[in-house]
Amino acid sequence: MKRILSISLIIFTLSTSYALNAQTKKVATKTKTPISLDSLIIKKLTNRLEVGYNNPARYGSSARTTYFNGIKVGLTTELQMKNNFSLLAGVLYNLVYSDELQIDPTKVNYLSYGHFLSVPIMATYNFPVTKDLKFIGFAGPTLSYGLSQVRSTISTVSTISTEYTDLYKNSVLNRLDLQVGVGAGVQFRKYQLKAGYDYGLLNVNKLSGNLYQKGWYVSLSINL
Repeated sequence: MKRILSISLIIFTLSTSYALNAQTKKVATKTKTPISLDSLIIKKLTNRLEVGYNNPARYGSSARTTYFNGIKVGLTTELQMKNNFSLLAGVLYNLVYSDELQIDPTKVNYLSYGHFLSVPIMATYNFPVTKDLKFIGFAGPTLSYGLSQVRSTISTVSTISTEYTDLYKNSVLNRLDLQVGVGAGVQFRKYQLKAGYDYGLLNVNKLSGNLYQKGWYVSLSINL
């Protein structure tokens, strides 16, 4: 009789332990919420395609101010942060063009085409107005790298031949430039319109004297 009672007690204890263990696993499965890297970072990123018009200028003591007209296109990504702040970075390709006529002492036309990449890193503040509309302000540095800057010199004097010079390859200009900029804009749903101004900090002239770059731009972005 004692042996039967002991066996029954052991069976009851094992079955109770198994039931409690199964119930604990069931509750843990229901309440456990996995935290992935996607939920922490990737879902807070907004990728955009950006196209725009830019109007840079090159000025300094070594040359007269040259104004350019151009376009830019590229991709940006924005990381949402707390309190309506965000961090925006991107890579944009820029194509600029300048047509400068100099009459004194002879009539000379300077044509210049420039290709460069720009990498903006902007701190952005968002001011929501409605669910679909918000105003934005941003500021930060932009790193530029020159790919090509070809200038052609065309003269009406027959004795002066046309010259083509790559200002980067001929060590006239530095390829790298660092600028700081500010700007503002408005976003409606997935469309963002903004304008900004950049001011160069580095002397890009490799020869005597100084030469800096600055300019303003306007662009339209769409969420991808």
